[in-house]
Amino acid sequence: MKKTKKALASLAIASMALTMVPFNAFASGTVPPRLSGTTAAQTAVAIADQTGWTGTAILASSASYGMVDALTAGPLASYLKAPILLTGATSTLDADTKAELTKLNVKTVYVTSGTAVIKQSVLDELKGMNITVVPLGGKDRAETSVNIAAKMPAATKVVIANGLQDALSIAAIASAANAPILLTDKDKLPDSVAGFLAANPGITSSDVIGGTGVISDAVKAKLPGATRHAGMSAYDTNNQVIQDFASSLKFDNVFVANGVTGIDALAGAPLAALSNSAIVLTDGTVPAAAKFVSGKLAAGSVVTALGGAAVVTDAVVAGVKTGVVNPPAGALSVTSVSAISAESFKVVFNQAPADTTKIAFTVKNGSMPVTVSATWNTAKTEATLTSSSKYVSGTYSVAVKNDATELGSSNVTVTEQKVAKIEITSSKLGVTSVTSGTPAVTVQTGYATYRILDQYGVDITNVALANNVTFQTGVGSIDASKGLIKVSPSSGLNLLTFGGGVVITANDTSSGVSTTATLSATSQIGTLSDIKLTTLTNADGKVLTAGNSTDVFYAGYEATDLSGNPTTNYTMIQQGLILTSNFLTSSSPNVTAELIQDPADSSKALIKVVATSAATQIDMPVVITAMTWTGKTSQINTTLKKQSEVDSFTLYAPSVAIASGEEKLIPFSAVDQNGVAVTKYSDLFGGSTPLVTLTGAYPVLNNDGTASIKNTAVTNSGTTSVPAVISAVTKTGKYSSITINIQKPVKADTLVLDSSVLMSNLQETSGGVYATQKADFGWDEGGFAVKDQYGRVIDMTTAAASNYRVKVTPVTPAIIDATVTGGIGGELSTGASQVVITAKATGTATVKFELYDVTAPTVIIDTKSQSFTAVKDSDIKDYTITQLDKPIYIINGINSLSGMTVTDQEAGFKANPKVYGTTASGAKVVLRGTPVIGANSTSADFLIFNGATGGAFDSIKVVANALSDPAKTESNAYIIVTVMGADGFVHTVKTPIKSSTAKPSAASVDVAVATEVVGIERDVDTVTLTTSGAITYSSLLGTTLAKFDSAGAAGTQNVYFAPLDQYGTTAANMAQYVVIASGTSRANGSTIAIASNGAISGTMEKGDYITVSASTTTGLVKTIKIEFK
Repeated sequence: MKKTKKALASLAIASMALTMVPFNAFASGTVPPRLSGTTAAQTAVAIADQTGWTGTAILASSASYGMVDALTAGPLASYLKAPILLTGATSTLDADTKAELTKLNVKTVYVTSGTAVIKQSVLDELKGMNITVVPLGGKDRAETSVNIAAKMPAATKVVIANGLQDALSIAAIASAANAPILLTDKDKLPDSVAGFLAANPGITSSDVIGGTGVISDAVKAKLPGATRHAGMSAYDTNNQVIQDFASSLKFDNVFVANGVTGIDALAGAPLAALSNSAIVLTDGTVPAAAKFVSGKLAAGSVVTALGGAAVVTDAVVAGVKTGVVNPPAGALSVTSVSAISAESFKVVFNQAPADTTKIAFTVKNGSMPVTVSATWNTAKTEATLTSSSKYVSGTYSVAVKNDATELGSSNVTVTEQKVAKIEITSSKLGVTSVTSGTPAVTVQTGYATYRILDQYGVDITNVALANNVTFQTGVGSIDASKGLIKVSPSSGLNLLTFGGGVVITANDTSSGVSTTATLSATSQIGTLSDIKLTTLTNADGKVLTAGNSTDVFYAGYEATDLSGNPTTNYTMIQQGLILTSNFLTSSSPNVTAELIQDPADSSKALIKVVATSAATQIDMPVVITAMTWTGKTSQINTTLKKQSEVDSFTLYAPSVAIASGEEKLIPFSAVDQNGVAVTKYSDLFGGSTPLVTLTGAYPVLNNDGTASIKNTAVTNSGTTSVPAVISAVTKTGKYSSITINIQKPVKADTLVLDSSVLMSNLQETSGGVYATQKADFGWDEGGFAVKDQYGRVIDMTTAAASNYRVKVTPVTPAIIDATVTGGIGGELSTGASQVVITAKATGTATVKFELYDVTAPTVIIDTKSQSFTAVKDSDIKDYTITQLDKPIYIINGINSLSGMTVTDQEAGFKANPKVYGTTASGAKVVLRGTPVIGANSTSADFLIFNGATGGAFDSIKVVANALSDPAKTESNAYIIVTVMGADGFVHTVKTPIKSSTAKPSAASVDVAVATEVVGIERDVDTVTLTTSGAITYSSLLGTTLAKFDSAGAAGTQNVYFAPLDQYGTTAANMAQYVVIASGTSRANGSTIAIASNGAISGTMEKGDYITVSASTTTGLVKTIKIEFK
């Protein structure tokens, strides 16, 4: 409700309006639209210059913990005509502030904090400037406010505040009226404040700033003539204060300051008081006060931001001018945090954040961080934080930030997941009778349903924990699993004769939860009372098409059991529907509808619909019918589309340049008569009469059965590009063509260095021990690349690029040396060549890299130079270790910190944190020799199998052991590394590490091909092997297409499938390897065969080829063709 007591709110400002204006306050006109510097101290200087005051100043701390002492300094600053200047937490006076003190000829400085905040050395520095220092700091913030008030003349009114924003809201207004600001606690008036009020009986009224959440009514009652000014939040209070004192304010100038940092508003209060101006506080959004203030602004009014755009944005300033408020209701806050499942917390906000991407959640179990993913509800007022595995028992802290604003932290206690409720959801026991055998035997089975909930109300019926629940009945045996109860009567008993019902009891011995239900047995035929078919869907949005038996559709349904409960249980559905060998009725022989078990959960039923391989001449209507034994029927009406035929074919210009003699992929799209994309080679170019005819290009059968198009190679011997036309015509007469420019022949043009690989700092040598680093063209470390004149990377690991080499010249080898291993003539060449950079002596030196063509060795194509510094030991100030941001897979079968044999495959799942030195600026330094003294894990769940007893900076290798607690699915620990520092002292660094039992799941898959080996070439998914001399096909290909053999050992193979899993590793093998007969030729006598595990056997002959597909456990398939040339 709008306040009306303007008289009570008014402070004695008018009488001071003229006397407080300094001689040069507004000499150059109005205050500018922004007063700021790059630091808070510089902003305070800019504000001080606007006041025009000289001779006296107030010095406050710019540190957040020290600013509280200066909250009440505004009125004293106005009284003394002393600007508020700032200094930091260091032992010297801020340089900008020192210069301003000299500029303003300051002789007296009032210091708002004690020497614990503003150092004695700073006070001594002031005294050395011939400045008199007047200390104001008390034992606490309340006493400091009293000390400040004591320096002011006798007053009749005081202001009482508690919170930071509340004090800042009133600071300018109180300053203009010379009314002291006194600080209080919420529920108790400090003794120092009470004493001040008692010693000054002339104080007859007080303004209380803030609601009862910050200053209680009990405290207010102890104040003389108290009037409260408050809103729902600190920023609402700021709005209310401005409205309540509007009659005493002028709106020719309005100031806007950040209420979160507060420091600029503190310094700006005296300036605002000069013109009787309000200070609007913002938390980064346009506050509620903007609407009121905007209505008070005149045409010439100036809105001035205090501080840079990082703290008061231009958008906020514009919002104050226009009055458009965002958000409209209070500041964002967290209202509750609670556990809602065994792996989820819910965070509820008082309103939707303006930008949910700026909301950050930090969850910790003790000091150990827990990785969570956040999902928001539609209203964006609730966030669910989900862990990849169940939370272990304990107390978790959940901290929430909105960009840079802390919204607080809450503790949530998690108990071990348990069974909290068992519900037998059926009211009837559906009884079926099946007669079979000779002599005929009738077997009865009773069916009912149940569900189990945990302590969070989450259905855990299908979770392993539910298997601990036991079911019993007095009429026979019970088989209960995944929500379905099957009752088999004892010999000689008839379930239908139990008129009083069948009693079923369920009990969980761990939690003590139990339930009992009495179900009436019914002889109603089947197990379903009704079923309704809903929609036909395909995961990829495809349409049901004749001849396409690979696309699977599912018919949705809603089924109810005999008790009227919804059910998806496979057994219940199967027993309740009239089926023919598990098939529903279809009106078309070209479409089948089959009841199947859900592959993801075998207890659930799906209705799978597919077309047969038969073709049709027209689109055909199809009706699928489901009928229960109780006579209820339901149907889905759909259309079987005519089989796909190419109707439209469009060529697109390639995104890369095509040079003389090159054949490159030409993009295209093809759609059938239904607008569905056609990608298969057989549907485009197969058969005796292809549906698409190409000119200037030719089709390529990809290894996965799809089609690609490549241009026909064109030779360009000229000095400019030449045009080449490519066209395509469909059987239906649709035409498409493009013109491509065939460029001049490819040649190397640019040498590229990667500074993230070639680090510029290496530790200086000592006692003949050097710091080294390596780089190459990508066969191992990377770091170098060569691009052609069209900006394309040339694969420098292949023989095709053998004409190009790089001369490596260390300009000052005595400081930084550079040598080449595996190259030709000491130069980087194709294949497995590598540069080794070595720091030989302290200093900085350059290494020059020159790219040239051996056919013209005197012509340097491109030159790159990089400076390397051999850093002095004394310049290495600290040490760091790379942080492990991904969990590692639990591969070892034991739990032990002791040494053990780790196979190559197990090592493939390793973590490899590297230790670096750091300079004063934070730059990383490659360390020499063996700086690692040792490494250890804080948990036996991790094994350091290399570097545990010392080694090089990159020697530490860690794998995850079997968990000590089998019930857990992950483990968190720290790897702590001890380093012998360059200073001769021992240092430690640590990185958090996490493991997971989640099996490696391939996210993508490729084939690793060692093209740096002479005789191996790769063109997309075709690998070509060429023999020469002693090099044979077998030596090039190896003994397996898997990365590791059955014993986990890495072989010497040069071609292998490499699935990339969620851990970022390629340590898992493929699930299955299959030879594709249609893509294989053994016409020249090859007997090569590939086993299901990737093992290679047999011989390989020139001119033959083999195509192999390999699949992952996640269903990904990769296919390659291997040609023997």
